[in-house]
Amino acid sequence: WGRISVVEREAAVIDWHRAGPLAALSADALADPRTEILRTDLVAYLSDAPHTYDALCLDIDNGPDWTVTDGNGGLYSPAGLAACRARLSPGGVLAVWSAQPSPAFDAALQNAGFTGVRTEEIAVARGVPDVVHLAVRGA
Repeated sequence: WGRISVVEREAAVIDWHRAGPLAALSADALADPRTEILRTDLVAYLSDAPHTYDALCLDIDNGPDWTVTDGNGGLYSPAGLAACRARLSPGGVLAVWSAQPSPAFDAALQNAGFTGVRTEEIAVARGVPDVVHLAVRGA
């Protein structure tokens, strides 16, 4: 792999990985010079990122149909999806975690020019499965 960029706006979450309870799990990855942690807002980063990626794996808020933080809804908008598409290399994969399936979001991905749109269920210990919406940037 060439590079992994982790974008997180909450300092506490970053600290958990650097020196907190998750440090033992993250230490080797963070020691690798190809890994970077960026403390910034994901929606803003996608608009200005200097790189393209082969994959964007996003876990932001509860998913496209219900966000707790108002600004997070921008990720799921046409402009947010265009920014995701622009950050992906041709053939790159967008994976978006959600607490529930969203047929409307799948349609929004297709309308944004993604192909191979599908939703995969992810089993959880209790309750209904989470999902990951997957989409491919065409050539």
